[in-house]
Amino acid sequence: MSQQIRHFILTPEGGIREFTPDQAAGIAAGDSRLPEFANRDLRYLQLTMMDNMKSGELKIQTAGARVHFDEDGRLTEAGPPIENEPITHFEHDAVVQWVLRDVPAAAPTFH
Repeated sequence: MSQQIRHFILTPEGGIREFTPDQAAGIAAGDSRLPEFANRDLRYLQLTMMDNMKSGELKIQTAGARVHFDEDGRLTEAGPPIENEPITHFEHDAVVQWVLRDVPAAAPTFH
């Protein structure tokens, strides 16, 4: 079974930005700055994709959070999403579809 974790920031303007695992680790540790997000509360979506090659099963699990960046663009806080700015179904589905774009589709089986 292989596992892949993907990291996304969602903005109120409708932007979705993906970060590599190394970038996300640097941001979470406070080592990397994102000046474009300075003094902002944003939403974060983590997607874990587990692919079981033996059974042909693909499992997707998501987790969301609210994140805050300080005046220098460093991540300083993370917590649950807030009610008045949730991760919408559209945003969630857009991220899932984006991740699945490279997964080969199986041809339909006709009986």
